[in-house]
Amino acid sequence: MTLRTIACSAALALALGTPALADGPTYDDPGMHFQAPDGWTKLDLPSPSADADSDAPTPVAAFVFDQGRFEQRTITITVKEYSDTLDAFKGEQTSQLRSSSDSAFISQQDKTTLSNGMPAYFIDARLTSQSGADTYRAEYLVIDTKRAIDVAYTSQEDFSVKDAKAALASLYVVVYPGRLPD
Repeated sequence: MTLRTIACSAALALALGTPALADGPTYDDPGMHFQAPDGWTKLDLPSPSADADSDAPTPVAAFVFDQGRFEQRTITITVKEYSDTLDAFKGEQTSQLRSSSDSAFISQQDKTTLSNGMPAYFIDARLTSQSGADTYRAEYLVIDTKRAIDVAYTSQEDFSVKDAKAALASLYVVVYPGRLPD
């Protein structure tokens, strides 16, 4: 599933009506914790199909703020099995961003650490479609030794890097314990 497919699916789901709401604005698994800021709503996502491509990123959580409004913001967490380096993942992701839109301006690609010290990349980008519509995107890319994790903050309206980093500040990733569940 490409990033464009994920974004289009999320936009379509939101346009067709309010999805079922999940309990609490958090996401947890054995290698990751994320707490959405106050005022955000966690959306229920369908379970991945058994025949899903393991190389494709799988959305595991989505959160929305100002749902249905032009200034709506979305946080999406996607994961995929991964055994390469963080630098390789950043290269793949920036290439994917450039190929997923008619014009991509990546203003920031900084190596950083999460609040718990886990190495990550922070990327800030503006993607423009043929129709001229812009999507603004900020994201953290992290590797937990078994998975590539992309936590993306997106909107149709421009936002500051400071706002995006504040919304994603609770992201906590550790080395994934044991093997991935079947």
